[in-house]
Amino acid sequence: MNVRLILTGLTISVITAQSSERLRLIQADVLENVTDAQGEPVQHLRGNVKFQKGEAVISCDKAYYRNRDGIGSFAGNVQMVKNEQILTADSIRTNSNDDIVTAYGSVHLQDRKYKLKSRLLTYFSEADSGIAEGDVVFVQKGQTITAGKFTYVKETNDVASYRAEEDVIIREEERTATCGLTIYDALSDISKLLDNPIVVQEGQQISGEEIHLRYEEDKLAKLTIPGKAHIVYKRKGKTNGTEDNESILSEFLDDMTGQSLEAFLNEGLLDSVRLQGMATTLYHLFEDSVYQGKNIASGDTITLLFEADSTEKRDVNSIHVAGGARGEYHPDSSAEKIENAILYQADTIHYSIPDQQTWLRKDVKIDYMDTELRSGYVNVIWKENLMKAAAAPPGAVNSDPEERPIFTEKGREPMRGDSLTYNLSNGRGKVQHGTTKMEDGYYRGDEIRNRTESILLVDRGIYTTCDLIDDPHFHFGSRRMKMIMNDLIIAKPIILYLGGIPLFGLPFAVFPDQSGKRHSGWIMPSYGQNTAQGRYLRGLGFFWAANEFLNSQFTLDFYDKEGIVFHNSNRYFRRYKYSGSFSFRYNRTVATGDIAEFFSNPGAVRWSGSWSHAQMLRGNQTLNVNGRYYSDSQFNQKLGINRDTRLNQNAVSNATYSKRWQKLNASMSANLSETRNLMVKSKMDPTSIYYENPTDAGRRLVESTTVFPILNFRKGQTQLFGASGSGVYLSYGSTLKNRGQGFYKSEALDDSTFGWGDSQSEYDNSWVHNISLSGSSRLLKYIAVRPSLSFREEWITKYFDATGADSLGNAIDARQVSGFKARRTGTLSVSTNTKLYGILPVKVGSLKTLRHTITPSVGFSYRPNFSDDTFGYLKKLEDNDGNIYNFDPFKGTQIGTTPTGEQRNMNISVRNLFQAKLKDGESERKIDNLLTWNMNTSYNFAADEFKLSKLRSTFRAGWLKKLNLDFSMSHDFYDTNTIDGQSVRINEIKTNSWGLPAPRMTNMNAATGFKISGKRLGWSDSPTETDTTENDTSAFADLMGGGIARPGNRSQARNPGNLWDLNLSLRYAANRMNPLNPKDTFWMNSNLTLKISKGWRIQYNARFDLLERDLVSHDVNVYRDLHCWEMNFTWTPSGFGQGFYLRVNVKSPTLRDLKFESRGGRWSGPGIP
Repeated sequence: MNVRLILTGLTISVITAQSSERLRLIQADVLENVTDAQGEPVQHLRGNVKFQKGEAVISCDKAYYRNRDGIGSFAGNVQMVKNEQILTADSIRTNSNDDIVTAYGSVHLQDRKYKLKSRLLTYFSEADSGIAEGDVVFVQKGQTITAGKFTYVKETNDVASYRAEEDVIIREEERTATCGLTIYDALSDISKLLDNPIVVQEGQQISGEEIHLRYEEDKLAKLTIPGKAHIVYKRKGKTNGTEDNESILSEFLDDMTGQSLEAFLNEGLLDSVRLQGMATTLYHLFEDSVYQGKNIASGDTITLLFEADSTEKRDVNSIHVAGGARGEYHPDSSAEKIENAILYQADTIHYSIPDQQTWLRKDVKIDYMDTELRSGYVNVIWKENLMKAAAAPPGAVNSDPEERPIFTEKGREPMRGDSLTYNLSNGRGKVQHGTTKMEDGYYRGDEIRNRTESILLVDRGIYTTCDLIDDPHFHFGSRRMKMIMNDLIIAKPIILYLGGIPLFGLPFAVFPDQSGKRHSGWIMPSYGQNTAQGRYLRGLGFFWAANEFLNSQFTLDFYDKEGIVFHNSNRYFRRYKYSGSFSFRYNRTVATGDIAEFFSNPGAVRWSGSWSHAQMLRGNQTLNVNGRYYSDSQFNQKLGINRDTRLNQNAVSNATYSKRWQKLNASMSANLSETRNLMVKSKMDPTSIYYENPTDAGRRLVESTTVFPILNFRKGQTQLFGASGSGVYLSYGSTLKNRGQGFYKSEALDDSTFGWGDSQSEYDNSWVHNISLSGSSRLLKYIAVRPSLSFREEWITKYFDATGADSLGNAIDARQVSGFKARRTGTLSVSTNTKLYGILPVKVGSLKTLRHTITPSVGFSYRPNFSDDTFGYLKKLEDNDGNIYNFDPFKGTQIGTTPTGEQRNMNISVRNLFQAKLKDGESERKIDNLLTWNMNTSYNFAADEFKLSKLRSTFRAGWLKKLNLDFSMSHDFYDTNTIDGQSVRINEIKTNSWGLPAPRMTNMNAATGFKISGKRLGWSDSPTETDTTENDTSAFADLMGGGIARPGNRSQARNPGNLWDLNLSLRYAANRMNPLNPKDTFWMNSNLTLKISKGWRIQYNARFDLLERDLVSHDVNVYRDLHCWEMNFTWTPSGFGQGFYLRVNVKSPTLRDLKFESRGGRWSGPGIP
């Protein structure tokens, strides 16, 4: 029912109605007939005047009445009485022709069920309605309404419906409402507050777009807000003061908002409130009137239940949030129970204010400080600051295991359990039947509780690296565990179980736990045996993480035949500043080769030390230092674990400082270095297998080479003039080198015997300058021209001299002399190239277009013959027969031999590149390197013979998905002759029968490789062979390397859907340098992998000599995935490397030493080749 429309229609009908009853004079003390200014007769009445109009009687002190139009005006103690209605006013005006009465002044209207006051009232007597204006006060059913304008109509139930406007205030015993407009329907007993409505009740301020009030038995029963609902509630409580901790009475504002609101009242007092649509509440919590904190909650629907307190004041008793519920609890900082905010969310949340408890159900998530809890059910007891979590509420019949509590601390793995209890104030808690993961290990315990923030205690716990934590294949069990976060885990006692069967136990055990960070801890050793060192226990030690900048490692090795080795290594680092390491190794051998006699018959002592340091300095400066020292050459030979270490017989130390000037494109460096040959003593010892017996005098064994220092200065390429990308460029470099050598020199003991003399040393230095000028320009726009000129000046302070030569031209009295000597050399070159493009519109299958790029290049370089007498660098020596020979004083110095022979070379090359564009469905795909074909040769105009160099060509094709091809050849333009059964190259161009050049092939190499695989049935409906070779070059790397990789190093990654994978690579090489003795090789490498099942894989590797039809080498590898364990067996049946290796081990790196190994053949050596 639209009250507004009804009242409007009613008013119009009343105004237009005509009265059937006229005013009739009942009495008056004085009646005077006069004529007004318009000449109309007017009656003036005075003293006890009374008129009647229908049932209404009007009385007053005086009146004016115009009989012609029936208009009467009444003043002085005016009163109109109609049945139970009484209207009083300062004056009244009526019209006999209608039922409209207008009252002025102090208007009072009183009915049996309502009262009205105003300054103006238009009263419709027959309709029993009216329009009041000016300070309107309307009283009805316990309500007092004040407004600027008031329209009402009396309904059949004797109650007035009304419309109040302009600063409306509605006062009731329990509440006060304000708005700009209100409409009340007396028949439905519903009042609508419009235009910024506000209702205030018991300290609560309610507002919204509209407020609907529904009454029952004169009491408000329901309050509805259809849009933008908002409730503010003032509360008072005590807070701790700043002085002497005195309490201060403060005021707090609770807040509730939502798209809509429904409030239900009982006996006019608030009973419950329901907020819907993005509902949010802000509620302040108190304990014994002391403020504890505030809670913010939101959800699709929020329901609040109210109850009266001891003072009969209605207050919130409980809050229920449903649908995407989430909230925040911010504790008061002065409460000192909970320090940080708590964030939470769930499907539903229920708060009990008197009990100070919260229940969260389904998909619960709680964040507190650096911890997170996920669960199906959580109960928070705020009085005790206790939080309890489980998969379902207590007594629930069914619960989802996935809803079990998961507790996660920042930086650590989650902990899951059947139930969890956590104290928010002190951070202590416990988990029943909890499981967690740390690094790659899993922990489980019947009860896990924390003693402090960093210590967990576990009752009846287990540790395993098997992810089947509820029933692991193996585990370590302990009655009690102590877990110290980011440090270690102590268990005592501890028993190893395999398949639930106990194997052995220890009184206690310690496991590291650093969550991926560096940490101190014991290093487990490895056990093995080999022929050179006997049985050994290697790597027993301790790692010490001193701090975030320094760590140290201490290990001991025990060998049957080599005694003990102590190793200490240390590493230090400061990010963006410096880093380095230093280490020390000490070896005490056994004289008899029996470790049992280590103390009774000790052997030699060996040791080594090293230091490495790198530092970044300010201003683009760096410093690098490396030092290494060995007590003797036997150290690496005897104790090296791998082959490279055993073959290393040089101790190299160096220090380098460098500085860069980026804006100048210049740099400078200084280097100090020393290289010591550890084998020199063995090469001079006649009893050593490495002894080198000198056959003449003057031979050298260099023991050490020292450089102190090398100074380098480089000025990068700088443009002197010209535009960008062209012009002339200059670059400069200078190197000053001071070198010293310590050596032993062979001496003649007699005419036929020679021996090594005493240690000697010598020093020399050099200074080399390099200047280069280069240019870049274009000829005819498309031809690039690049000329270049380089000049080199070299200075030395020691050189060689001689006065005579033998019959072979060798100096017979060569000696080193001190003195300054200089040499100047240089080269001149120019090169040109261009690019030619062609498009071939070939359309075959998916091929749309071919692009051919030809890059021809021609270059010329010139270098004079610096051995010519014009330069004066070489000295002439004469033998006894008068023959003259050249002697180079620079040979054997730091700057090396003088370049001899004039060079005038022309270099010619052609590069061909083919690219393709393919149609791939609706799109296009490009192949940038479909085919490449390159050729090059050169011609030396200054050579006396064989001016043409070999023609070299390379060809590579990759157009097939499953097959690539590499092809290279070299051809010689010159012919050969057979002389005395030997093939000799002659200075004649080889031609064919037509007289045309026919270059002779001297070398050819061809290589190809491909991969194919077969899908397992049921994995895919695609063809059985799949492409696995795109962008793959492993086949060529294997071919060019000349052998198959060691099985233990092969990648285990395979396509899980493939039943088998086959890799084949072939290489053919032909050598025709000697036509009388051609040489050919043809190799094939193969790798076949069969994935029999999810856990079984067999791999076979073989290398074949296809020309000799010989199986060169082969091996078989069997791998078994045992879930948390794995088994590897490699067997090489024959050939070099014959042997086997069996290993069964735990997959986890943490327990990598929990393994079984057996080996034989090459696998039992000191190190795998």
